[in-house]
Amino acid sequence: MVLASLLVLVSIPFDLFPLLRGPAPYPPEWQWAFRPEGPAHPLLAAAACALALLALLGASGGAWALRHPTTAARTLVAGAILLGCGLQIALLARESGHPLRTLMSRTQSRSFTSYHAVAISPEARDPVSYVRHHAERLPALARSAKHAATHPPGPVLYYRAALALCEASPPLTDALLGAAEVPDREFRPPATRAARAAALLGALLLGLLGACTAWPITHLAMALGIEAVSAARLAVLWVLLPGPALMTPQFDQALALPAVAATTLLLAASHGRGTWKAAGAGLLGGVAIFTSYGAVVFLAIGGLAALAASGAGQGRRPTLLAGLAGGMAALTAFGLPAVLGHHPVNAMLTALSIHREMYTAPRSYALWLLFNPLDLALFLGVPLAIAGLLLSRGSIRRATSGAALSAIDRFRLATFGGVGLLVLLGVTRGEVGRLWIPLMPLLLVASLAGPREPRLGDVLLKGVLLAALTLTIGSYWIV
Repeated sequence: MVLASLLVLVSIPFDLFPLLRGPAPYPPEWQWAFRPEGPAHPLLAAAACALALLALLGASGGAWALRHPTTAARTLVAGAILLGCGLQIALLARESGHPLRTLMSRTQSRSFTSYHAVAISPEARDPVSYVRHHAERLPALARSAKHAATHPPGPVLYYRAALALCEASPPLTDALLGAAEVPDREFRPPATRAARAAALLGALLLGLLGACTAWPITHLAMALGIEAVSAARLAVLWVLLPGPALMTPQFDQALALPAVAATTLLLAASHGRGTWKAAGAGLLGGVAIFTSYGAVVFLAIGGLAALAASGAGQGRRPTLLAGLAGGMAALTAFGLPAVLGHHPVNAMLTALSIHREMYTAPRSYALWLLFNPLDLALFLGVPLAIAGLLLSRGSIRRATSGAALSAIDRFRLATFGGVGLLVLLGVTRGEVGRLWIPLMPLLLVASLAGPREPRLGDVLLKGVLLAALTLTIGSYWIV
């Protein structure tokens, strides 16, 4: 594990193995661009955030944490969220200019993410009308706003809500633009001062939601039998993973929160007040699907892992609760928007067809059978990927020998099995280091929750390697 991580860390700055970035040429195949000159500015603040997170991990083994495990776990999670947000912003210093200005410009860019551009356009001025005519507008959006053309209305409405908030509160607009050091002058519509502030507000909230995934990760690990402090250590590792830390601002990092929270609620539903928890899981799942059609796959893998861990084969209750969650998700994502005149099935089929034409069909299926797992391993973190494979081998050995499997074993086999099936399906070809971020919380837990509590020394070592990998990829790859 250490040797493989060091090999990757040494190869990235010198681009010794360009295929680590993906197959060329791009287009049509996907390859992360190389930045031979390194970051525009030293990532000193990012390194400081990473060191503070590692210090949190080290402090979790102290006498105070041992005496007050519940309080220590909450402190770890809160620290992970705050420092994780700081790490995301500090990593943007690799670009020239103010980090918050970089965040704003990424959001406003039609090539990086086109949701904000559509949200401030006249077509989205009336949100109800936008939802009602969403399906019929997708073909036109495919020429000017590819991201919006391949997704449900949720992301555009998200930025429309941010715009409404900034328009209603000039002090908020002034504070956001002042923080980003945007010149104090008027801008032409549609890129008004409020629109620019909304871009920054939306981007910051996406990063916060991604960092807040640390909270349900902790509860998921605890539901699988991991002690509170050890579970909270996984929350700290989450914000150090290259994918969630480097992909700001993307909805993929924010989708991790409802996806893992839905899995956690579904797993907990079999232990008292299951109906309400399953309904909550479905509601969160519906919100995720209204944001990205791909969330259906992530929720399915998480749901199967939760069912496996709860021992669904020992009774009908977990299966019935999963059915309730699925029904609630479908109602939230498709039924409620249909009341406003949306045509969810037509919109989904059109968006998926556009996605296949632009991103899937032009790329080689066989090629991405190899490179998708590689890309996932790099942005999940090489040490976690190797640890997960080793633990999976042990789980498979116990399963084939007829030994009783623990909840963690069943969860791990279902998670890695679901990801393996997703690779074989080939519906995603490239960029999985970003697109599969919602699966990374499940893989994080499955890769570190073993038969015994993970030792602090092992967790610290993985934390150091993850921090180094995140800083190195951020310095030399354009992501």
